[in-house]
Amino acid sequence: MVRCTIRVIRDGTPYHFGEFLPFANRVGKLGPNVKKEGTMNLTRRNFLEGSALAGITAAVGLAGCSSGSQKEAPSEKQAESSPSTHNPVKTEDFDIVVVGSGTAGTCAALRASEKGASVLCLEKNSGLMGTSAFAEGFAGVNSKFQADQGIQIDPVSVISDTMNYHHCACLAPVVREMVFNSGETMNWFEENGVTFAAVAALGNSYPTWHLPADEKGMATHVSTVLGILQPAAEAMGVEFRTEEPMTGLVVENGTVKGVYAQGKEGEIQINAKAVILATGGWANNPEMFEKLTAKSYDSVRVWGLEGRDGDGINFAVNETGAATHHPEAVMWHTGALDGTDAFSDIPNFTLLMQPTLHVNENAQRYFNEAFTSDFTCCGNALSSQGSNYVIIDDAYIDHIETVGPWMPMPNLGAFAGQPFECRDGIESAKGLVKANTIEELAEKLGLDKEALAKTVDNYNKYCENGVDEEYGKSADMLLPVSKAPFYGGKVTPTLFTTVGGLKVNSQMQVVNEAGEAIGGLYAAGGDANGMYGANYDVDVMSGGQQGWCATSGRLAAEHAVETLK
Repeated sequence: MVRCTIRVIRDGTPYHFGEFLPFANRVGKLGPNVKKEGTMNLTRRNFLEGSALAGITAAVGLAGCSSGSQKEAPSEKQAESSPSTHNPVKTEDFDIVVVGSGTAGTCAALRASEKGASVLCLEKNSGLMGTSAFAEGFAGVNSKFQADQGIQIDPVSVISDTMNYHHCACLAPVVREMVFNSGETMNWFEENGVTFAAVAALGNSYPTWHLPADEKGMATHVSTVLGILQPAAEAMGVEFRTEEPMTGLVVENGTVKGVYAQGKEGEIQINAKAVILATGGWANNPEMFEKLTAKSYDSVRVWGLEGRDGDGINFAVNETGAATHHPEAVMWHTGALDGTDAFSDIPNFTLLMQPTLHVNENAQRYFNEAFTSDFTCCGNALSSQGSNYVIIDDAYIDHIETVGPWMPMPNLGAFAGQPFECRDGIESAKGLVKANTIEELAEKLGLDKEALAKTVDNYNKYCENGVDEEYGKSADMLLPVSKAPFYGGKVTPTLFTTVGGLKVNSQMQVVNEAGEAIGGLYAAGGDANGMYGANYDVDVMSGGQQGWCATSGRLAAEHAVETLK
């Protein structure tokens, strides 16, 4: 069995975060200069004393996705899905209107301006960047920065693995366009003043995750990149407006001719030769969530900022007849304990991002808990149950404090296989209950006492024998639940963002149900889909969603401006 690792590559050397979940090895997927095993371990000391990885939260968190606070109520500025009439108080004219100022919108606005277009970028929230500000890096294939690290990747293998992951439910021409252009997007970032700290890989992913650097060369968040690109766009004439939500599309004879927006003095008609939708998907829209996923919105928690209300998707579908592609797809994570506020809280990290015993409402174990390193798999498992609970014993806390976690989180100072102090954080967790026996724990959790005792007994036998006879969790992740006191808590499924959206072609044009491009309408980032089937492929291209946002935004702008010419 091959053990895969988190790899961070800088100056040609893979720095290991520590071993991760075993996956099938992809033979020959890397170029000849990429080592399969590194020569230098990343330790707590060298990390804190100046490692290029300082500030990375996503060793087991985000691979180019959203983070931040828990689920917010829907934005008060959530636009109506299909207003019947428009009464603009004035009319304006631009070549390109971009809706949304996250990574996709910013890249689209800057690139369109570089190509000579007059550009307006609308943002419904009071500030720019959206949830993209909290993400950590971008997927890119064969960038100059990767070449400098001795990394060469076969793009066709990436495409093939992506298609296989999704059972061909993604759109191959779109995937191909993303993969073959993503490295150039990273080069374009550098041309605009962005610097990178390292290239990383989650699990068995290709080493694609470009981690941006701050002024000291330390890894930081995407907000640093947007803080460079947005001023550059403004310097080129892009106009950014906050608190000005789109209220509809201007459509004439099936062609999009601009947008309506709510200004301070009333509704404005903004005429444009092309509109690029980049409003961030629909993670904050309860109605859309329940309609598309057939799950209760109250049954999940959403990490990230408010404002992702599905505006771009709804207006395109309702006013132009746009098609969608796997609109139900979300980016799951490993869950949240009651009483926690962020995915990186110590109880969430130590109990839910590690291979701990999980049971459902029937006190039955229901999956290989090692899949917490692939948060798509973990989220699918969690969301398939009526209820979820995590069970640990006192010896587990001792293990984390003396041996260390399996999955790391550097921003907490937690590294795989290195002691991490967590007892105080666990003991004070509001969502955990404590008991002297498994039966007492079951009673406090509202579970069947005999069923939970049987589940724990069976699990402990697997741990003793070193063989998980139910789901195949590796022996080094099998710790018995046998030393009192025992702890348990209810786990709520969580998601970072949505990845299902408007169906686009390889030029990022929104298409109708017949596959025909809708004139003047483009989509990027969370509003567009073609990259994914029903899931987010975290185990193929680390940083995939933010890479998709950046590259789809750039490509949409380039095609839109070329069409104008």
